Amino acid sequence: MRYLKITKHGSWQFRFQIPLCYRHLFSDTSEVKKSLGPCDKQQAIIESLKIELNIRYAIQTHSQFKMLSLSKADSPKSQNTQKRPKKNNHLSSITCLKRYSDSKRGIVSDKAVDMSHAKITTILSLLNKKQINEIRRLDAEEVRQRPLQYPLNAKKMPQFKGKACSDIIIANQKYKLKTLSQESVKDYIQKASSFFEWCVQMELTDINPFKGMKFKKTRKDNEAKNAYSHQDLIKIFSTDIHSTKNHKHPYYYWLPLLGCFTGARLNELCQLYKEDIYQQDGVWIIRLDERYEGQKLKNTFSRRIIPIHQTLLDLGFINYVKSVNHNRVFPELKNSRDGFGSAASKWFGRFKLKLGFGKGHDFHSFRHTFATELKNADISPVIAGELLGHAQQNITYDRYGKTINIAKLKQVVDQLFSSILTCSGAYHLHSETPIAKV
Repeated sequence: MRYLKITKHGSWQFRFQIPLCYRHLFSDTSEVKKSLGPCDKQQAIIESLKIELNIRYAIQTHSQFKMLSLSKADSPKSQNTQKRPKKNNHLSSITCLKRYSDSKRGIVSDKAVDMSHAKITTILSLLNKKQINEIRRLDAEEVRQRPLQYPLNAKKMPQFKGKACSDIIIANQKYKLKTLSQESVKDYIQKASSFFEWCVQMELTDINPFKGMKFKKTRKDNEAKNAYSHQDLIKIFSTDIHSTKNHKHPYYYWLPLLGCFTGARLNELCQLYKEDIYQQDGVWIIRLDERYEGQKLKNTFSRRIIPIHQTLLDLGFINYVKSVNHNRVFPELKNSRDGFGSAASKWFGRFKLKLGFGKGHDFHSFRHTFATELKNADISPVIAGELLGHAQQNITYDRYGKTINIAKLKQVVDQLFSSILTCSGAYHLHSETPIAKV
């Protein structure tokens, strides 16, 4: 039915565009719209045909249009309500959460599912309502600010073992441990809202009590992580790891460089296979994909190719890759629940602390640094999105636009960081290749 659409929430909508010459018959409106509710498709088609027939009759006879009013008994919404199974009215919130988490596995990573499950569990514990349909908007409003008093990593602390979330908040009045930030609480509430929205769609409850909750923005999106300044980069690449190649594993040397000169995420780099490093149209590139065992990407837009910066080529990255006696670029990194990046993340966390970098600076800061370099070089958002693996938020480019010419991307990449690379002695890097020790 061309006049009938279903929304993401499962509600049928009728929409009919009125030609300009007939709009005087429709109170000068350009469109007739009618919500048919979350009924079954056949019922929606029948009601849609009734409305369309009424519209066409008004046009044919040049008479004023009057919207058909559905009787309560015949209303699709009423019929859907009558058919709704009553057995779900007394489901516990914990049971619903388990179903929700199970539905997400295989779609998003297990780590993301587990983190979401833990945060929603905290909110449900604070709500303290056993049945899902008992949780109403007033309950949600009363709970929304309470996580601000909830200590960080509470479940890992022995003094809170076995305690309910409400009791942990009370106990923390004594310990005065650091609590969740406003941004973290917002994330908890948003995840709870997503859970309840799913429950509504699955007819496990009738409302999403967290829907539409507003939070004051406490920082800009680009302030969530800090980028490394040019002086920071010189500090990072001036240690023995890069000046004398004194390192335990090759990834100590290559991962910071790759992060800096590609803007790729840590796990995207840690899971690289040798087959992901190759030449295309004479340009050496890194392919970020999910072709091989264990590889995972954040989303479909993360699938991309990045030209290898000339600095990485001069430092011997290709020779290093060829020297590895394994099908993966960093075989010493093992796959785990969080992907291949766990050990590398822990190592870099210790490394940056020794250099004096605190919270807000981590491996992901290289990605922010790369994005900042693109911005400072006046690179177009289209090319920046292509290199960083971001959606263009534009149907012309997301749906119809193809990959940008690799030579053009190479030209853009090689011009980044030029102001530091030309500094005398910057990075103290050598062009000889660190040979793989595996």
